[in-house]
Amino acid sequence: RGSKDKIFVVKINPYMPDKLVTVGIKHMKFWRRAGGGLIGRKGCIGALGRTDTMMCAVYGWTEEMAFSGTSTGDVCIWRDVFLIKTVKAHDGPVFSMHALEKGFVTGGKDGVVALWDDTFERCLKTYAIKRAALAPGSKGLLLEDNPSIRAISLGHGHILVGTKNGEILEVDKSGPITLLVQGHMEGEVWGLATHPHLPICATVSDDKTLRIWDLSPSHCMLAVRKLKKGGRCCCFSPDGKALAVGLNDGSFLIVNADTLEDLVSFQHRKDVISEIRFSPGAGKYLAVASCDNFVDIYNVMSSKRVGICKGASSYITHMDWDIRGK
Repeated sequence: RGSKDKIFVVKINPYMPDKLVTVGIKHMKFWRRAGGGLIGRKGCIGALGRTDTMMCAVYGWTEEMAFSGTSTGDVCIWRDVFLIKTVKAHDGPVFSMHALEKGFVTGGKDGVVALWDDTFERCLKTYAIKRAALAPGSKGLLLEDNPSIRAISLGHGHILVGTKNGEILEVDKSGPITLLVQGHMEGEVWGLATHPHLPICATVSDDKTLRIWDLSPSHCMLAVRKLKKGGRCCCFSPDGKALAVGLNDGSFLIVNADTLEDLVSFQHRKDVISEIRFSPGAGKYLAVASCDNFVDIYNVMSSKRVGICKGASSYITHMDWDIRGK
Protein backbone atom coordinates (compact mmCIF):
# COMPACT_ATOMS: atom_id res chain seq x y z
CA ARG A 1 0.00 0.00 0.00
CA GLY A 2 1.42 3.38 -0.98
CA SER A 3 -0.44 5.65 1.45
CA LYS A 4 -3.63 6.00 3.46
CA ASP A 5 -4.38 9.30 1.68
CA LYS A 6 -4.50 10.29 -1.98
CA ILE A 7 -1.45 9.86 -4.19
CA PHE A 8 -1.37 12.49 -6.94
CA VAL A 9 1.66 11.49 -9.03
CA VAL A 10 3.85 8.45 -9.69
CA LYS A 11 7.14 9.08 -11.52
CA ILE A 12 9.56 6.39 -12.70
CA ASN A 13 13.26 7.22 -12.50
CA PRO A 14 14.38 7.67 -16.16
CA TYR A 15 17.93 6.57 -15.30
CA MET A 16 16.99 3.53 -13.20
CA PRO A 17 13.58 2.08 -14.19
CA ASP A 18 13.47 -0.10 -11.07
CA LYS A 19 13.08 3.05 -8.94
CA LEU A 20 10.16 5.47 -8.67
CA VAL A 21 8.74 8.22 -6.50
CA THR A 22 5.16 8.87 -5.31
CA VAL A 23 3.75 12.15 -3.99
CA GLY A 24 0.44 13.05 -2.39
CA ILE A 25 -1.22 14.36 0.75
CA LYS A 26 1.63 14.84 3.22
CA HIS A 27 3.40 12.13 1.29
CA MET A 28 6.78 11.84 -0.42
CA LYS A 29 8.06 8.32 -0.84
CA PHE A 30 10.93 6.77 -2.79
CA TRP A 31 10.52 3.20 -4.02
CA ARG A 32 12.75 0.49 -5.45
CA ARG A 33 11.85 -2.86 -6.90
CA ALA A 34 12.74 -5.82 -4.72
CA GLY A 35 11.88 -9.33 -5.81
CA GLY A 36 8.26 -9.33 -6.89
CA GLY A 37 7.32 -6.15 -5.05
CA LEU A 38 8.39 -2.66 -4.03
CA ILE A 39 10.13 -1.32 -0.96
CA GLY A 40 9.45 2.31 -0.06
CA ARG A 41 11.25 4.89 2.08
CA LYS A 42 9.71 8.15 3.20
CA GLY A 43 11.46 11.34 2.24
CA CYS A 44 13.62 12.65 5.08
CA ILE A 45 12.74 16.29 5.78
CA GLY A 46 15.29 16.85 8.52
CA ALA A 47 15.52 20.38 9.94
CA LEU A 48 14.48 22.07 6.67
CA GLY A 49 10.77 22.06 7.35
CA ARG A 50 7.67 19.97 7.91
CA THR A 51 6.01 17.30 5.82
CA ASP A 52 3.89 19.12 3.25
CA THR A 53 1.36 17.98 0.68
CA MET A 54 3.18 17.33 -2.57
CA MET A 55 1.31 18.07 -5.81
CA CYS A 56 3.83 17.02 -8.50
CA ALA A 57 7.32 15.57 -8.95
CA VAL A 58 10.04 15.04 -11.57
CA TYR A 59 13.51 13.55 -11.67
CA GLY A 60 16.45 15.83 -12.43
CA TRP A 61 19.79 15.64 -14.18
CA THR A 62 21.11 12.59 -12.28
CA GLU A 63 19.52 9.40 -11.01
CA GLU A 64 19.64 10.55 -7.39
CA MET A 65 18.09 14.02 -7.85
CA ALA A 66 14.33 14.55 -7.59
CA PHE A 67 12.14 17.64 -7.32
CA SER A 68 8.62 18.05 -5.93
CA GLY A 69 6.11 20.91 -5.89
CA THR A 70 4.19 21.61 -2.70
CA SER A 71 0.72 22.92 -1.89
CA THR A 72 2.30 26.05 -0.38
CA GLY A 73 4.19 27.10 -3.52
CA ASP A 74 7.64 25.68 -2.78
CA VAL A 75 9.80 23.38 -4.86
CA CYS A 76 11.60 20.76 -2.76
CA ILE A 77 14.97 19.51 -3.98
CA TRP A 78 15.87 15.94 -3.00
CA ARG A 79 19.08 13.95 -3.18
CA ASP A 80 18.38 10.26 -2.78
CA VAL A 81 15.68 10.35 -0.03
CA PHE A 82 16.95 13.49 1.71
CA LEU A 83 15.55 17.02 1.36
CA ILE A 84 18.47 19.36 0.74
CA LYS A 85 16.74 22.62 -0.16
CA THR A 86 13.41 24.39 -0.74
CA VAL A 87 12.77 27.24 -3.20
CA LYS A 88 9.74 29.55 -3.29
CA ALA A 89 8.30 29.16 -6.79
CA HIS A 90 4.61 30.21 -6.86
CA ASP A 91 1.88 31.91 -4.88
CA GLY A 92 -0.22 28.89 -4.00
CA PRO A 93 0.19 25.23 -4.99
CA VAL A 94 2.70 24.09 -7.61
CA PHE A 95 0.47 21.81 -9.67
CA SER A 96 2.81 20.89 -12.52
CA MET A 97 6.48 20.55 -13.26
CA HIS A 98 8.51 19.43 -16.28
CA ALA A 99 12.23 18.72 -16.55
CA LEU A 100 14.00 20.35 -19.50
CA GLU A 101 17.41 19.56 -20.95
CA LYS A 102 18.96 22.53 -19.14
CA GLY A 103 16.40 23.46 -16.53
CA PHE A 104 12.80 23.14 -15.44
CA VAL A 105 9.41 24.67 -16.09
CA THR A 106 6.72 24.91 -13.40
CA GLY A 107 3.07 25.93 -13.32
CA GLY A 108 0.96 26.95 -10.35
CA LYS A 109 -2.45 27.90 -9.12
CA ASP A 110 -1.39 31.54 -9.56
CA GLY A 111 -1.67 31.15 -13.35
CA VAL A 112 2.04 31.67 -13.90
CA VAL A 113 4.45 29.52 -15.92
CA ALA A 114 8.04 29.81 -14.69
CA LEU A 115 11.31 28.79 -16.39
CA TRP A 116 14.19 27.81 -14.08
CA ASP A 117 17.85 26.97 -14.44
CA ASP A 118 19.05 23.39 -13.89
CA THR A 119 19.60 23.87 -10.15
CA PHE A 120 16.47 25.89 -9.29
CA GLU A 121 18.82 28.64 -8.16
CA ARG A 122 17.42 31.23 -10.56
CA CYS A 123 14.05 31.88 -12.20
CA LEU A 124 14.91 32.75 -15.81
CA LYS A 125 11.52 33.95 -17.00
CA THR A 126 7.84 33.95 -16.06
CA TYR A 127 4.75 33.97 -18.26
CA ALA A 128 1.42 35.13 -16.82
CA ILE A 129 -1.53 33.52 -18.62
CA LYS A 130 -3.74 36.55 -19.32
CA ARG A 131 -6.21 37.61 -22.01
CA ALA A 132 -3.99 40.56 -22.91
CA ALA A 133 -1.05 38.23 -23.58
CA LEU A 134 -2.83 36.07 -26.18
CA ALA A 135 -1.41 36.15 -29.69
CA PRO A 136 -3.71 37.24 -32.56
CA GLY A 137 -3.88 33.69 -33.95
CA SER A 138 -5.46 32.25 -30.79
CA LYS A 139 -8.53 30.10 -31.32
CA GLY A 140 -10.88 31.32 -28.64
CA LEU A 141 -11.06 33.30 -25.42
CA LEU A 142 -9.71 32.75 -21.93
CA LEU A 143 -12.47 32.23 -19.38
CA GLU A 144 -10.48 34.33 -16.90
CA ASP A 145 -7.02 35.75 -16.33
CA ASN A 146 -4.45 33.68 -14.43
CA PRO A 147 -6.21 30.30 -14.64
CA SER A 148 -4.73 27.57 -12.47
CA ILE A 149 -2.03 25.65 -14.39
CA ARG A 150 -2.64 21.90 -14.10
CA ALA A 151 -0.35 20.36 -16.74
CA ILE A 152 2.87 21.31 -18.53
CA SER A 153 4.90 19.72 -21.32
CA LEU A 154 7.58 20.90 -23.72
CA GLY A 155 8.41 20.56 -27.38
CA HIS A 156 10.66 22.38 -29.90
CA GLY A 157 10.99 25.70 -28.11
CA HIS A 158 7.37 25.86 -27.00
CA ILE A 159 5.71 25.07 -23.68
CA LEU A 160 2.30 23.39 -23.75
CA VAL A 161 0.09 24.40 -20.84
CA GLY A 162 -3.19 22.86 -19.66
CA THR A 163 -5.42 24.92 -17.34
CA LYS A 164 -8.14 24.12 -14.84
CA ASN A 165 -10.60 25.88 -17.16
CA GLY A 166 -10.21 23.32 -19.95
CA GLU A 167 -7.77 25.33 -22.08
CA ILE A 168 -4.60 24.16 -23.82
CA LEU A 169 -2.14 26.94 -24.66
CA GLU A 170 1.20 27.11 -26.41
CA VAL A 171 3.74 29.42 -24.80
CA ASP A 172 6.62 30.51 -27.00
CA LYS A 173 9.77 30.99 -24.95
CA SER A 174 10.17 34.42 -26.53
CA GLY A 175 6.83 35.53 -25.07
CA PRO A 176 3.71 35.06 -27.26
CA ILE A 177 0.94 32.83 -25.89
CA THR A 178 -1.45 31.06 -28.28
CA LEU A 179 -4.71 29.43 -27.23
CA LEU A 180 -4.90 26.17 -29.22
CA VAL A 181 -8.10 24.50 -28.04
CA GLN A 182 -10.60 24.69 -25.20
CA GLY A 183 -13.79 23.13 -23.91
CA HIS A 184 -15.99 22.83 -20.86
CA MET A 185 -14.10 22.07 -17.68
CA GLU A 186 -16.29 20.15 -15.23
CA GLY A 187 -18.99 17.47 -15.17
CA GLU A 188 -21.08 16.70 -18.23
CA VAL A 189 -22.12 18.70 -21.31
CA TRP A 190 -25.87 18.18 -21.91
CA GLY A 191 -26.98 21.47 -23.43
CA LEU A 192 -26.41 22.09 -27.16
CA ALA A 193 -28.31 24.40 -29.52
CA THR A 194 -27.59 25.61 -33.05
CA HIS A 195 -28.43 29.13 -34.19
CA PRO A 196 -31.36 29.25 -36.66
CA HIS A 197 -29.50 31.41 -39.18
CA LEU A 198 -25.79 31.72 -38.33
CA PRO A 199 -23.02 29.06 -38.27
CA ILE A 200 -22.73 29.15 -34.48
CA CYS A 201 -23.93 27.02 -31.57
CA ALA A 202 -24.38 27.38 -27.82
CA THR A 203 -23.44 24.89 -25.10
CA VAL A 204 -23.97 24.68 -21.34
CA SER A 205 -22.62 22.20 -18.82
CA ASP A 206 -22.11 21.42 -15.15
CA ASP A 207 -19.17 23.85 -15.11
CA LYS A 208 -21.56 26.83 -14.75
CA THR A 209 -20.69 28.42 -18.07
CA LEU A 210 -22.64 29.30 -21.21
CA ARG A 211 -20.46 29.28 -24.33
CA ILE A 212 -20.95 30.33 -27.96
CA TRP A 213 -18.92 28.47 -30.59
CA ASP A 214 -18.04 29.17 -34.21
CA LEU A 215 -19.00 26.26 -36.50
CA SER A 216 -16.71 27.40 -39.31
CA PRO A 217 -13.37 25.55 -39.73
CA SER A 218 -11.80 27.57 -36.91
CA HIS A 219 -14.16 25.98 -34.34
CA CYS A 220 -13.19 28.62 -31.79
CA MET A 221 -15.15 29.94 -28.82
CA LEU A 222 -16.68 33.32 -29.62
CA ALA A 223 -18.19 34.27 -26.25
CA VAL A 224 -18.61 32.92 -22.73
CA ARG A 225 -20.35 33.92 -19.51
CA LYS A 226 -20.55 32.39 -16.07
CA LEU A 227 -23.86 31.12 -14.65
CA LYS A 228 -25.03 30.90 -11.04
CA LYS A 229 -25.58 27.14 -11.41
CA GLY A 230 -24.66 24.37 -13.81
CA GLY A 231 -26.65 24.27 -17.06
CA ARG A 232 -28.51 21.31 -18.55
CA CYS A 233 -30.20 22.61 -21.74
CA CYS A 234 -30.41 25.62 -24.05
CA CYS A 235 -32.35 26.83 -27.09
CA PHE A 236 -32.22 29.80 -29.48
CA SER A 237 -35.40 31.70 -30.28
CA PRO A 238 -36.65 31.34 -33.90
CA ASP A 239 -35.22 34.75 -34.83
CA GLY A 240 -31.90 33.97 -33.11
CA LYS A 241 -32.02 37.08 -30.92
CA ALA A 242 -32.66 35.33 -27.60
CA LEU A 243 -31.17 32.25 -25.94
CA ALA A 244 -32.95 30.29 -23.19
CA VAL A 245 -30.88 28.30 -20.67
CA GLY A 246 -32.20 25.71 -18.20
CA LEU A 247 -30.22 25.28 -14.98
CA ASN A 248 -29.67 22.42 -12.53
CA ASP A 249 -31.47 24.14 -9.64
CA GLY A 250 -34.87 24.37 -11.36
CA SER A 251 -34.44 27.91 -12.64
CA PHE A 252 -33.98 29.15 -16.19
CA LEU A 253 -33.03 32.40 -17.84
CA ILE A 254 -33.33 34.06 -21.22
CA VAL A 255 -30.32 36.05 -22.39
CA ASN A 256 -29.55 38.32 -25.31
CA ALA A 257 -27.92 36.01 -27.86
CA ASP A 258 -25.44 38.69 -28.93
CA THR A 259 -24.30 40.01 -25.56
CA LEU A 260 -25.29 37.07 -23.28
CA GLU A 261 -26.76 39.59 -20.83
CA ASP A 262 -29.86 38.60 -18.84
CA LEU A 263 -33.25 39.51 -20.26
CA VAL A 264 -35.45 37.64 -17.76
CA SER A 265 -35.22 34.70 -15.34
CA PHE A 266 -37.70 32.46 -13.51
CA GLN A 267 -37.74 29.69 -10.92
CA HIS A 268 -40.94 27.71 -10.40
CA ARG A 269 -39.27 24.30 -9.97
CA LYS A 270 -36.71 22.80 -7.60
CA ASP A 271 -35.47 19.99 -9.85
CA VAL A 272 -33.24 20.13 -12.93
CA ILE A 273 -34.60 21.87 -16.03
CA SER A 274 -34.08 19.05 -18.52
CA GLU A 275 -35.39 20.55 -21.78
CA ILE A 276 -36.38 23.99 -23.06
CA ARG A 277 -38.01 24.98 -26.38
CA PHE A 278 -39.35 28.15 -28.03
CA SER A 279 -42.55 27.84 -30.04
CA PRO A 280 -42.10 28.20 -33.83
CA GLY A 281 -42.86 31.36 -35.77
CA ALA A 282 -42.56 34.42 -33.56
CA GLY A 283 -41.35 32.37 -30.57
CA LYS A 284 -44.16 33.76 -28.43
CA TYR A 285 -44.16 30.84 -25.99
CA LEU A 286 -41.43 28.93 -24.19
CA ALA A 287 -41.89 25.35 -22.96
CA VAL A 288 -39.75 24.46 -19.94
CA ALA A 289 -39.53 20.81 -18.86
CA SER A 290 -38.14 19.70 -15.52
CA CYS A 291 -37.09 16.47 -13.85
CA ASP A 292 -40.10 16.67 -11.50
CA ASN A 293 -42.30 15.62 -14.48
CA PHE A 294 -43.84 19.03 -15.33
CA VAL A 295 -43.73 21.19 -18.45
CA ASP A 296 -44.32 24.87 -17.74
CA ILE A 297 -45.46 27.18 -20.55
CA TYR A 298 -44.38 30.84 -20.48
CA ASN A 299 -45.50 33.79 -22.57
CA VAL A 300 -42.22 35.34 -23.62
CA MET A 301 -43.82 38.68 -24.52
CA SER A 302 -45.49 39.20 -21.12
CA SER A 303 -42.85 37.25 -19.11
CA LYS A 304 -45.54 35.22 -17.33
CA ARG A 305 -46.23 31.53 -16.80
CA VAL A 306 -49.48 30.79 -18.62
CA GLY A 307 -49.81 27.02 -18.33
CA ILE A 308 -48.63 23.81 -16.66
CA CYS A 309 -48.61 20.40 -18.36
CA LYS A 310 -49.00 17.55 -15.85
CA GLY A 311 -49.33 13.78 -15.93
CA ALA A 312 -45.96 12.58 -17.21
CA SER A 313 -44.98 9.29 -15.57
CA SER A 314 -41.29 10.19 -15.52
CA TYR A 315 -39.03 13.18 -16.01
CA ILE A 316 -39.03 14.87 -19.40
CA THR A 317 -36.00 14.18 -21.61
CA HIS A 318 -37.16 15.57 -24.98
CA MET A 319 -40.01 17.67 -26.30
CA ASP A 320 -40.92 19.90 -29.25
CA TRP A 321 -43.73 22.07 -30.62
CA ASP A 322 -45.73 21.24 -33.74
CA ILE A 323 -45.69 23.66 -36.68
CA ARG A 324 -48.85 25.37 -35.38
CA GLY A 325 -47.17 26.22 -32.07
CA LYS A 326 -49.16 23.63 -30.09
